[in-house]
Amino acid sequence: MLKSYNFSKKDEINSVSATPLQKVKGNTLTVTGAAITTRIDEDTKEERQVALLATNEGTFTSISATAIKGLDLIIDYMTEEESSVKVKVNSSKSNAGREFITLELV
Repeated sequence: MLKSYNFSKKDEINSVSATPLQKVKGNTLTVTGAAITTRIDEDTKEERQVALLATNEGTFTSISATAIKGLDLIIDYMTEEESSVKVKVNSSKSNAGREFITLELV
């Protein structure tokens, strides 16, 4: 783990079969634990950062750089302010037409 807050070994095991955040865009999740880690991409064999969220609704994951950047800040916030937070999963399109995930505290 590169960075985490209240993310247990059980959460890490469950993250292997986690739901991609893309599938819950527009929803609000109650995040109880979070982590940023690295995993080997099966296709490219390269190491990539991965955002992991343990929530009341299940375990979720994303490789979106903006989601990872947002989760980094959310982990800091949870460490300093609150043990669980409500996070809305948003999506936007880049100028090149690629969709990316953003996380918003609500």
